[in-house]
Amino acid sequence: MSTKPSLSSKNFEIEVKLEISDLQKIRQQLKKLGFHERLHRKFEDNWILDFAKRPLFKAHSLLRLREFDEKFLVAFKAPPSRSAHFKIREELETEVADGVAFREILKRLGLLPSFRYQKYRSVFAEKKAVKSKKITVSIDETPIGSYLEIEGPRKTIREIAACLGYNQRDFITQSYWELYVRKALRSRRREMVFEK
Repeated sequence: MSTKPSLSSKNFEIEVKLEISDLQKIRQQLKKLGFHERLHRKFEDNWILDFAKRPLFKAHSLLRLREFDEKFLVAFKAPPSRSAHFKIREELETEVADGVAFREILKRLGLLPSFRYQKYRSVFAEKKAVKSKKITVSIDETPIGSYLEIEGPRKTIREIAACLGYNQRDFITQSYWELYVRKALRSRRREMVFEK
């Protein structure tokens, strides 16, 4: 009998991003679909950490420290699975009591920020959540544009996207780092942050 711990399906995220041109319209559409805004426009600061030779980046994995809604969260994301339309990957996330101390611990272990990105995030939840169809919808306002992020079962993602006027051709599976590199080609900065 194997003693190796197994991870449940809840550790795997399936998500897509959709570019938003009209924030107010999307908010209204989500409310019409039965979503309520659980968190409104909370500032989020994220640091992607790696060792000097960037082994996590080369392995298509990442370690992220996030400050959001007065909490610090650390997440490890495994390499994404191959999918034409969806971003599918294992994610392990937990809250950290002292984010500043934890970042210093990581620094002393040799992990340094390789990319920093900021956004304002609004989180929506279904008014009548069904356990078998759990879905999370977020609006991210970033320095490179606004995006809708839908996380949940593939079928439900497609249905919600269609109700909002999107189809699978609109699905974005890139990370914010990849989107930043694509949109800010002339920038050598490793920070996607708001101007002060």
